[in-house]
Amino acid sequence: MRRPRQDEEKQMDLFAAGAESRLLQAAIRFDDRGQRLAAARLLRAGTVRFHPWPDGELALDQLERTLARESLHTLQAAVESRYSAADAARLSSALERLGDSSGALGWAHAAIEEDPCNPEGYLAIARGYLRRFRRDEDAVAGLQALRYLTKACQLHAGHGDCLRSLAMLLLLLRAPSAAAKVLRPISRATPSDPMVLALEALSTEIPAENTSNVQELFLRWETGTSPVHSEETTAVIPAPDEFSVWELDGTRALAACSACADQRQELTENLSVLAGSLTQATTRMGLGQIARVTARSADGVLIGLAEAGGVVFSHTDRPSLENSLSRWLESDRGRERSR
Repeated sequence: MRRPRQDEEKQMDLFAAGAESRLLQAAIRFDDRGQRLAAARLLRAGTVRFHPWPDGELALDQLERTLARESLHTLQAAVESRYSAADAARLSSALERLGDSSGALGWAHAAIEEDPCNPEGYLAIARGYLRRFRRDEDAVAGLQALRYLTKACQLHAGHGDCLRSLAMLLLLLRAPSAAAKVLRPISRATPSDPMVLALEALSTEIPAENTSNVQELFLRWETGTSPVHSEETTAVIPAPDEFSVWELDGTRALAACSACADQRQELTENLSVLAGSLTQATTRMGLGQIARVTARSADGVLIGLAEAGGVVFSHTDRPSLENSLSRWLESDRGRERSR
């Protein structure tokens, strides 16, 4: 009799680099033996591990559509006879695989309405957005997937499918350290799970991220650039003591700041995310590059001004100085900088 450890090692080999053909053949053998769910699990893991993998994506799509068609009548009968949040969520997933996006979304929301504390409805919506994020490279869909996955994980911290999907999203964003933390509970509980093996194999090939800001991860994925903030290379902008000023270059890295400006990583990263988000959003909407943005609160005023090759942010904690800050920002404001 084959020992479990040998079976696990054989399955791990299917997720080694260059093992796409072997994994596809293994899935076909499962399908030929009538083990379609096992074949689908293996292909799902393979399409994550080897993304993009057109042959695997095609095989998985055909198999999942077949499974959805075969189960559709049973799922419809279940929601008509006993109706639970879990039943509605399963029907939503089947409809989504069959291309009925509106029906899928409707039943997922019905699941949430039936039981707001059940994670399955949120997970069903998240899967649809995650699929769109992977297929169409749609950053907005990725953010929506994150929103619903986060909610599902909050409702059931140890939910295996939620954790696998969240780890998959983080790896798509090239954040292996964050993905490893998410995977840790299910790696201990189900070490031979195909998706766990795929995600673990993929995470070893991606350099560790240097940020925990999820919005920054999305911007890096979308723009292909990673800002590097270094105090040693940051120039000094002459500015009145009442104003804090930061200049970000085309990569959203801090290029210069005023002497009194806060240079802590969290604030610098938030300004970088703000600059990138505004630029990406207006471009995506066909509105071109943003020229100026103003944010007001009881704690002060922040003004951002686009310039050639970057963005300048200036802040004062005295709202009464907004006009003075605006005039100073529009002036040449001492273009000579010192290191």
